[in-house]
Amino acid sequence: MPNIPNSIPPDDMLPTTNAVLPQTDPNQAPVSSPSEGGSAVSTDNTQTDSEMRVSARKPVSPTQILNLSRNTRSTMKTDPAQQSSANSNRTIPIPNMDILSIDGELGVQTEFEKAKDKFLDLIESLKTGRYLTDTIQGVEKHSGLGEPRAIIFHGDYKVVIMASMIVNLPRNLRDQEPNDIYHYLLTKRIGAEIDYVVKGIDQNTGLAVASRKEAMNTKRRHYYLNLTREGTYRIYEGVVCEARVTSVIPDGIFVEIFGIDVYIPLRELSYLRLSDAMGYFEPGDRVLVKITSLDRSDENNIRISASVKQVAANPIVKALEKVEVESNYAGTVSMADENGIFVKLDIGADCRCPYPHRTRPPKGARVIVKIAGVDKERQFIWGNIHYVTLPK
Repeated sequence: MPNIPNSIPPDDMLPTTNAVLPQTDPNQAPVSSPSEGGSAVSTDNTQTDSEMRVSARKPVSPTQILNLSRNTRSTMKTDPAQQSSANSNRTIPIPNMDILSIDGELGVQTEFEKAKDKFLDLIESLKTGRYLTDTIQGVEKHSGLGEPRAIIFHGDYKVVIMASMIVNLPRNLRDQEPNDIYHYLLTKRIGAEIDYVVKGIDQNTGLAVASRKEAMNTKRRHYYLNLTREGTYRIYEGVVCEARVTSVIPDGIFVEIFGIDVYIPLRELSYLRLSDAMGYFEPGDRVLVKITSLDRSDENNIRISASVKQVAANPIVKALEKVEVESNYAGTVSMADENGIFVKLDIGADCRCPYPHRTRPPKGARVIVKIAGVDKERQFIWGNIHYVTLPK
């Protein structure tokens, strides 16, 4: 992962709204397929306070991406004999091999059938706009294009998604190069599960180009704007739903909730005190969230907020009923600051303790705490550490 200056604010990595589809928003640069032979045209987007005004410095179409790959392969210093040898080393499934099945009908899918199904997925997405779901497996920073791109391997095909078709830049770049920030944002999302719509396929190079933003726009319309048969929205304030963790920073996590990227701060991740979200979440996780607010007055700028901790009841309330003053309880050091130590007791509550006289237990150390007092109204426990076992 590249070293990105600390001047890039973590909370500004993504706005809480998504850009609109190239096909539906006249202000968004359209994406042309190889069959159209056109190039993308860039215009400035007038956006809300939660977004920024961005104009692409080098608009790139799927045709240019695929042509660039062809040019790169053609400049490789290999003779025809070497190229033929390289091609012969590729694993090509045999479509018409004779297979003796156990039950008269083959129950195991061959490699050829798997590859064909994956290819048909791409074709269907290209023709119908159906979105596919895969995991970001890598990030490339091509010197010819400048703008980084995420890489997904779908069967035998390499799917390329340009950074601007995945995320939005923060409002304030803090004098950083846009492509450097794009590379940082994509790298933080390696391992994240995303939806995408295929925009072009080149069978000669085994490449496909796609857009995540188009898939997200399709999901937003379905879940936030279209009504069910009962005349209600699928997602509304107070509903609990599943979300994908797309990126994790120390101060919180970014999740995708059915087509909208949402930032959830550390205080909404747990009732217990956490010092760093990166120790509890990672890209690719799925979590349950509760929608705490939702504003769909502007169809192109749906605003929502969500909480992880509010899905379940507060465990501290039950723990306070169990704690007895002057009793000893086991726990684990969860964080420490200049004022003292927070211990996560095994019974499910945080306890604030001063530093012991002889040692300063690190995060993760197992300790025994003697409870000095309990405040049920403020849901607060304080005590003193009597015994420390350092982490292994």
